[in-house]
Amino acid sequence: MQFQSFISPLAFALTAVVLLCCQSKTSKTNSVPPPSSATVTHPYTAVRLTTQEIQKPQHTKKTTDEIQKPFRLSSRFLLKNGTNEGYLIVKVELPGQSYIYSLTQPEPFPKTKITVASSPHFSLTGKQSFTPDRNPKIIEKDPDFGARLEKHAGIVQFVVPLKINKTIAAEELQILVELDGQVCDEVSCLPFFRKKTTAKFAGFYDPTRKKTPPKK
Repeated sequence: MQFQSFISPLAFALTAVVLLCCQSKTSKTNSVPPPSSATVTHPYTAVRLTTQEIQKPQHTKKTTDEIQKPFRLSSRFLLKNGTNEGYLIVKVELPGQSYIYSLTQPEPFPKTKITVASSPHFSLTGKQSFTPDRNPKIIEKDPDFGARLEKHAGIVQFVVPLKINKTIAAEELQILVELDGQVCDEVSCLPFFRKKTTAKFAGFYDPTRKKTPPKK
């Protein structure tokens, strides 16, 4: 009986210590917040596109596919044999059914404008204005607009007389030219501004063979 009375208090104390330790561990475990997905890191970040970004609205085309094709612009100058006088030529090559307006197109439609950069090495002579190598197609009264239209289609060359000064050799001279206007088809138009080309010496020609400089 004495042995049992000695063991029982000791067992009770040990049991109390074990229960206290278990309770402490349980309390610490319950106090730790569950891991959040926001704290998980990745080597990259995936960006989700919104529905609006994936399905962008398709803008209605204001121009046809044909009108969006760029036209070709080039230039050159020629001199008469044995002289420092000749012609500056600006060439426009238009695709398909496209056209540009003439240099004399009446308002309200924008006429084609050619600007030549000034230089101490040459000067434009005569009337100092360009002339097309063929007349534009003229519609006296367009049925849609009720106005006069002057159109150039296909290939057209604009020519102006010039004179080179003795300050530079013809082979060294470069002439900066800019073109303004708009290219159209039967549906729509696209304006262009300061479309540039650089005219270089393309050789001599014999004025006795042709009244106008040869085409290139």
